[in-house]
Amino acid sequence: MSIYLLGIRTGLLDIDQWHLLAKQAELPPETAEAVVRHVRDTSTKSPGAPKSIVDAQRLLFLLGEGIAVEAAISGARWKIQGTDGIRGHVISTYQSDRQAFIRFTNNNELSPCLCQLYCDAFVSTIEAASGSPVPAIAIGEDGRDHHACTHIVGALVASLTCRGILVEDLGTVPTPLLALYSKWNHMPGIMVTASHNPAQYNGIKLFLQGQKLYPEGPLGEYEVTWHMVDRIFAGSIPTYHRLPSAQVDDFIREQIALVAETYRIACDFGRIPLLLDTANGAYSTIGATVFERFGFHVHTFAAEPDGTNINAGCGVGVLEEGNGIYQLCDTDLPQTVRELVSFGDSLTASTIYGVVLDGDGDRAFVLIYDKAAASVTVCNGDQMAFLAAHVIADAWKHGDIGNSIATPVFRTTVESDFTLVPLVQETFGWAGETVVVGDRWLPYEVLQNSLVVLGNERSGHLVFPLPVGDGTVYVGNGISSALLVLEALVNRHASIYQPGPMVRYAFRTQAKDALFRGSLLWNTISRQVVATMPDSVREVRFTEEPDMLCYNLHDSTDRHVGRWYIRKSGTEPKISMSMSVIPDSFLDVESIMRILRQAITPVLNGKE
Repeated sequence: MSIYLLGIRTGLLDIDQWHLLAKQAELPPETAEAVVRHVRDTSTKSPGAPKSIVDAQRLLFLLGEGIAVEAAISGARWKIQGTDGIRGHVISTYQSDRQAFIRFTNNNELSPCLCQLYCDAFVSTIEAASGSPVPAIAIGEDGRDHHACTHIVGALVASLTCRGILVEDLGTVPTPLLALYSKWNHMPGIMVTASHNPAQYNGIKLFLQGQKLYPEGPLGEYEVTWHMVDRIFAGSIPTYHRLPSAQVDDFIREQIALVAETYRIACDFGRIPLLLDTANGAYSTIGATVFERFGFHVHTFAAEPDGTNINAGCGVGVLEEGNGIYQLCDTDLPQTVRELVSFGDSLTASTIYGVVLDGDGDRAFVLIYDKAAASVTVCNGDQMAFLAAHVIADAWKHGDIGNSIATPVFRTTVESDFTLVPLVQETFGWAGETVVVGDRWLPYEVLQNSLVVLGNERSGHLVFPLPVGDGTVYVGNGISSALLVLEALVNRHASIYQPGPMVRYAFRTQAKDALFRGSLLWNTISRQVVATMPDSVREVRFTEEPDMLCYNLHDSTDRHVGRWYIRKSGTEPKISMSMSVIPDSFLDVESIMRILRQAITPVLNGKE
């Protein structure tokens, strides 16, 4: 079967169940029967036909709106992955495959069984596309599974080796290291991590040739989800090799040394003081020695993982919603900022830098403690991107990356400061593009003779090309990103730019699944936005995320002055709303967002 009709809470639907559901929804009998015919016809296609899971409730809604059967089935496709793989609250109780699947989709509970099922489906997807077995897979983790003894990695190893797959276990490593190992060794990669989430969460990111999976295609997320459901409802000698820690540490150093060589980063920063916050995560044991090899005087913080403290009061996540500049007279300084100030005050240096990572090491913020100003500046992902661009632009001009006929392309996401893309275009002469949220979309498909030289997310992800063998891998390593920024600040004297007005708000709600294109919630919010904005708005559609409502904002002279959007999180029960404009737009961002927040909150709470 190429299509499964799925009731997320009940499992697969047979024909009688589907007709009952359609009758309850008052769907015309001929339309319900047309769905059955389409599913049957699709099931007779060749083995290579696209496979998908269809959410029956979403399908009923679209059919009720008069959408044609084939288009409705396409619009109701469902996948288990969120923005970046799967992620959930870890539970250790034994479950069947079906129980694990339903508890994850309903309650976001992540069990070792669910992880086994997911990775087994990943292998099946690869084998179905290639027609040959997967010989080897690399596994890494951010340390939370090891220290908390939740046995996810052990369960994956057992499952994969039972299929006769050689498992290369890298142990506790940053996510970018696993991606690069996958590329260099031509094997799939599985990273067990919940990134910036608290210790009670975990998840899985999948890699092929060093790249994360995309939704579409024979090796895409829809196919993996299909193989999961197919195993649940359809009814060799194991080999395992744990790589020595010293070998993995050497691989990390080689990777970062390659970045330094490619982008001409200075090898000696002259004992400049640096605080390193590793978020009690993947870089806890090796991070300090990497920076010390570049000549920094390093003081570590949050580098003692115990299974419960990853990202706890430390790391990028604590600083994400800050205002960018902390005054030392503030009474509620984050612990990382206090540690940076304490470290700096013990030294004679007037400027002290900080590098703050997240649990799996693929994100970073750079901090600057200025004693004279009695303040600490936090460079978020947008500001880091502009600084790193100074270094990357030189590498591109010298032919260290890309080639002479490539057009340099800079990419950022809708979450970023609206002024960033035009600033980069004006400063470096690059083409600029805005994509949906998720660092996998930053290097995704560029036009012929173009090269993404830099991509960023406001949250601290930076990706840039790194030559590996006869190809290119896009790395998102927090330490490498920080080194580019420190090179720009210390050795090239680049300046931090000031972003335009921006307001973000997060609605913590279980109603997030009610937000999709054409739904009652969608239409209500859309009408409210149009009525609230003082000038004109024009909707922007992103095919990669059709259920994000996004508007470009224009003033009375039709000048493009900003962007507003609302989207549901792929990993949390949350809906995010954001507005970003240029400094002279005359739009009162604070006032507009306050009005919208007051109008949308009761709708989400079911009061209207």
